[in-house]
Amino acid sequence: MRVWDFLFELCTSLFDSVLYIYFILRYNGVSFRASKLTVPAILLLFGVTVLGDHLLPGFSTLISITLFLIATSFSLWISKKNKLRAIIASCIYEISFILLSSLLYMGMSMFLNDFDQLMQGSSGLGRYIYVLLHKIALFTTLHLVLRIFRAEDLKNIWNGVLAFVFSLTTMFGLWATMYMVATPDGDVFKTQILIIVLSFILVNVLLYILLHQIQRLEKAKYELKLLEEKMLFEETRYNDASAIWDNVRKVQHDMKQHLVVMAGFLEEEEPKKCQEYIDSLLPEVDQIGKLVRSNNAVLDYLINSKLCALKDTHIVISGSIGDLSDIRDVDLACLIGNILDNAIEALSDVSEKRIELLFSVQNDNRVIICKNTIKESVLKNNKELKSTKASGDSHGWGHQIVAKIVADYHGMVDYFEEFGMFGVQIILPNNKKGR
Repeated sequence: MRVWDFLFELCTSLFDSVLYIYFILRYNGVSFRASKLTVPAILLLFGVTVLGDHLLPGFSTLISITLFLIATSFSLWISKKNKLRAIIASCIYEISFILLSSLLYMGMSMFLNDFDQLMQGSSGLGRYIYVLLHKIALFTTLHLVLRIFRAEDLKNIWNGVLAFVFSLTTMFGLWATMYMVATPDGDVFKTQILIIVLSFILVNVLLYILLHQIQRLEKAKYELKLLEEKMLFEETRYNDASAIWDNVRKVQHDMKQHLVVMAGFLEEEEPKKCQEYIDSLLPEVDQIGKLVRSNNAVLDYLINSKLCALKDTHIVISGSIGDLSDIRDVDLACLIGNILDNAIEALSDVSEKRIELLFSVQNDNRVIICKNTIKESVLKNNKELKSTKASGDSHGWGHQIVAKIVADYHGMVDYFEEFGMFGVQIILPNNKKGR
């Protein structure tokens, strides 16, 4: 075996190992640098592949099983929550690898009469092109799988489909070059064929870099919009707090005058008038009352400030809030604040106004349910949950912020309707040990 052939074999084996681990990490939602075992796992897969091809050339099935067990063990190690997903990741890679290898070999054998002879030995331009074709097909297929099953929005899926279609065109181009190699004049045009193959590879690399940059820009744009919404929410929160404290200072300022009046009634031995005067003050005091008291100041502030000011609204708050100390205050404020804002906004055109806020802890998961009365079905008439504010941009950013925060804490969010009420249910696992 020539040196270049040996280096080519090493590069393809290393590519397979890196792609295997990369796909498992992405499918499990883990970053490439998140696990200390990433590099050792790649080297272990690479070592088994190279040694197996040279020491056990007739035991390809045994080598494949060994690689699958190593990759699955790594997948189970990095996946602390969903073990089934970890196993599925390895299965998808192995199935994709085997199916693509079989389909490519069958296709080439059908359309090229001398394909078996063309693949003889480890060297030869035809074999190089075939291996490159297989790697491009494998990478493109796995990339599409990740886009479909792990994409955050529809744009990412379309980007994956676009990349797949373009790579499919490239694969047909490489397939065509195999015909040129198989012709009697294949050696004559060897340089031209190499230029064509390298051009295909270069264009594919540039395409994926471009799509990656587009995705990063879209993500940055999305996160910038979320930050703008958070800043707007914080400004609203500040204004609400200022209004509440202005009301508190007003009551404190007037309290001395009220005490003087009540003392006067008592000195004149008119307790009935004193009681009537106290009763007249109670509604004003109730405006700065407390609907809930918990061990979380952010939650208390949001619920009390937003719901206390509502008029003609039946408010029900029940359940056990649980420990929310693993959630950042800014995230908790945006999460609960947007849920309450959406519920309050929905009551604007409803005659029977009712908000239910339910908390519970189930199997170490914090469950938050917020329900509000509705005039007509929201999920039927407004599936995208767009804002109905006259001055808004009708994009429904509040729901997107809720979904983003819940996803950051590995939780789930679900919208439902029952008994004339629209509800949102949020499940947040306890991430103290994992964060």
